[in-house]
Amino acid sequence: MLDDETDLNGPRVDVDRRVGWVLRMARMTTPGPAGGPLRLEAMAEAVGVSTTRLHRVETGATRSGQVTDAYERVLAMPEGSLRAPVDVACRTFPYAQPDRDPGQPVTSTQEMSALTEALQGPEPAAGQWLRWARALAQPGAIGLPERLARDLVRRLADEMSRSVGHAYPARYEALALLRCSAYGHLVLEVAQEVVGDPHVQVMYDLMSAVGERPTPEALAWCLELLDAGRDRLVIGGALAIEAMAEVTGQGFWAPVVAPLVDRLDAAEEGTTRHDWLSHLLRLVPRPVVAGSGRRPVHPLAPVPAIPDWSRTRVNQHWSECQERAWTITEELRLGPQPMLARLLFDIAIGPYESRAATSHILLRGVPVLAAEVGTQVGEIVDGHPDPLVRERAGRRLIGTMDHRYHPLATRWIAAGSAEERDRGLRLAGSAGHLVPEEELRAGLTEAALYAAGLTGHPCLPALAADPTLTERVRGAAAWWLRAGPRVLH
Repeated sequence: MLDDETDLNGPRVDVDRRVGWVLRMARMTTPGPAGGPLRLEAMAEAVGVSTTRLHRVETGATRSGQVTDAYERVLAMPEGSLRAPVDVACRTFPYAQPDRDPGQPVTSTQEMSALTEALQGPEPAAGQWLRWARALAQPGAIGLPERLARDLVRRLADEMSRSVGHAYPARYEALALLRCSAYGHLVLEVAQEVVGDPHVQVMYDLMSAVGERPTPEALAWCLELLDAGRDRLVIGGALAIEAMAEVTGQGFWAPVVAPLVDRLDAAEEGTTRHDWLSHLLRLVPRPVVAGSGRRPVHPLAPVPAIPDWSRTRVNQHWSECQERAWTITEELRLGPQPMLARLLFDIAIGPYESRAATSHILLRGVPVLAAEVGTQVGEIVDGHPDPLVRERAGRRLIGTMDHRYHPLATRWIAAGSAEERDRGLRLAGSAGHLVPEEELRAGLTEAALYAAGLTGHPCLPALAADPTLTERVRGAAAWWLRAGPRVLH
């Protein structure tokens, strides 16, 4: 059995074992030619490597992009649906071991041209974006004119923000690769352009991609976003700053503490700004806070109470995640999988947004597990006694469900609180579930417009043109009409 035995609230996770476990679970949950899962020996033969080498890959002892690509081919998975989650996790946590076999570089102008031209068609696939970005980001890459590259980066960013299912991780990884390449400034420029639209509706993933490469310009901009008048921009800035800290390490925080404390002292308690500034300051290691000589005047926003971070029954949150993971693996006949309990904990309970995001991205490589985890997280959201846990898990639920319609969403939309209704509407939109127009018009919140936008709802033109509606609603509807519905390919 594979497990991540690092502390639940520790400074690191065992990313190598996490990615190895995902490959093993992909093999064990995908039917082979005979109908059942492929045994390790059969997979090794199909991939063209020794059983010993494949065992090392599946246990996280070594990392091979070519083997991961081969898993996709053998298991008939869409291109990038395993490679992208693995590479996202390994770059987010830079102490992951390097890819010792990433694949052959692109060395000819003809091949680079073919990769680029494929993206100029009507519906480029996620795997095509990933191949192109990998070629463009490789050392000594064959370059493109900046105007052409910028246009493609803008299209990639637009598609990524509306992508669901396997279409999302590969596009995110492609954008993150470009952010970390010689074209990184173009990703920042595009992000600033997108965020500068007063009616922008989706941007969090784009901001996370900006955070993959910390630069003084990007950090200064993200700190400015923490002062913005729109909650969405505040959250986007905070997510980017957390991503910068994760890829940099503890050295990132020392010059950031004072600007964060100043903003927290000026923020009104109970606001989104106060919540997210509190979140960022909680991520700062205690020695760094002590060395800064700064202390917030006001208390930090409340968070779920976890008095014990051990992996024992004393930690009720951990025990619940163990039980729920066991329910999943029993039903799927996978045997005990302690790694699943850890990923479930990081998604529903843990304090780190970066760990929650990489956990549900990894699970997208194993769709049957992602669906079951989404069901379990939904039950936590619906019935946990701690409202702060319900809020945290609810905010992250869509990442595990995305293109699947959660059975609780119908009740939340019809009879839930305002928070539950919005959550149900977001789930409906990402799943492509068309909500009746009268239910949308019952409260045209951002979530209702999200549900309409991602489904390409027929009511959008009327909403955009209705002079009796607010500029916020008309502008959001017009934004969705320009952007288009969810991306599945």
